[in-house]
Amino acid sequence: MDLDKRIKNNHRPLCVIDIKWAMGFIGKNGFFADAINCFENLSVCQSGLLISVKDKKLHPFECDNQWHYTFFIPEEWIEPEEKKYRPYSLTEWINQHEIGDVIHYRSKSGEIELRQMYAGTRHSQGIKNIIVKITLGNESHTLDYLFENYEIEVNGEWHPFGIKE
Repeated sequence: MDLDKRIKNNHRPLCVIDIKWAMGFIGKNGFFADAINCFENLSVCQSGLLISVKDKKLHPFECDNQWHYTFFIPEEWIEPEEKKYRPYSLTEWINQHEIGDVIHYRSKSGEIELRQMYAGTRHSQGIKNIIVKITLGNESHTLDYLFENYEIEVNGEWHPFGIKE
């Protein structure tokens, strides 16, 4: 069994043999489950606050949802989940940017950094469908192309040229 890749430094979920050690995590957030294989994917585990650790044989870890669980892993042993992005849809782009806005973006390689005015959209007929591009300065690109090759500056921070899922 492989544990979730976000679990740091070869830590493992705590169980009944770790009761004394687990006492130090009371009042801290973490992930709970009754089956060890749930820790292969933390998204299937219950998350919450460790309220108490009881000397029970089967379910020693009490979560703030009032349930008792067999296993617990503290949140401080978990790497933060990566922010997942996807390309903007045309509607999302239009809702966030107006024609005339200056867009600050750069290539992922860092070789090119641009500030160009958003001038609108361009639609052309492809073989099977209409291809939609946004025009920045005097160049037009698909949103997929920009997502794959560029980052956009938003509120002073660089992000993928897309939107959080």
